[in-house]
Amino acid sequence: MIFVLEGSQRRQLHYYFERMFKLRHQIFIKELGWNLPKAHADCEIDEYDVEDAIYLLDMTENDVLQGTVRLTPSLSCSLVADYFPHLIECGLPARSPLVYEATRYIFLPLGKSAEENRAAKARLLAGMVEWCQTNKISHIQCVVDMKAFPSWVELVPQTMPLGLPHPYGGGRRAPGGGDCIAFRWPATREVIDGIRNYGGICHDNYRLFAETNIGRREFVH
Repeated sequence: MIFVLEGSQRRQLHYYFERMFKLRHQIFIKELGWNLPKAHADCEIDEYDVEDAIYLLDMTENDVLQGTVRLTPSLSCSLVADYFPHLIECGLPARSPLVYEATRYIFLPLGKSAEENRAAKARLLAGMVEWCQTNKISHIQCVVDMKAFPSWVELVPQTMPLGLPHPYGGGRRAPGGGDCIAFRWPATREVIDGIRNYGGICHDNYRLFAETNIGRREFVH
């Protein structure tokens, strides 16, 4: 199940937010060694964790968190515009009311097979694109390491690079550095269906939003 939380619900749904921020700390700071100056104790929280942010959480029926991604409106919260404007070389503006940015994505399926990994990635990202389409967002914008870029293109052939790869963090020879690239996905039914097919998700068992008794919304696969 994919739960959709809003940044404005952070106090109301602190149980879910705390688990998500702790998972981000474990993955990004402890395991990947990111130097994030705004880390809070054992939680990873940054300047883009605002009330307008949207969070998608992949939860099992036993309440196990196995994936998450954050969406932010590029008009006010754009990693590309603030830190990587040089990655856009196609003339498009980094900020637009019709573009949201995806950051802080984690995929941790309980099963470790290739099939389960594909399904976990597809659940979360299909839900992300579906949310954007439902809310009349035209594109999702993202920055990824160049080594990972081919997997995003495999997932969505309509992936549109915004420019050439550029070094980050000191470049590929520096610890924690490499080359990164910015791209956009169109938030269309074709993209959603393609992601579901990639992950083997059955269309017939899909409902968009289901209200829960604590006021959150969830995608149900």
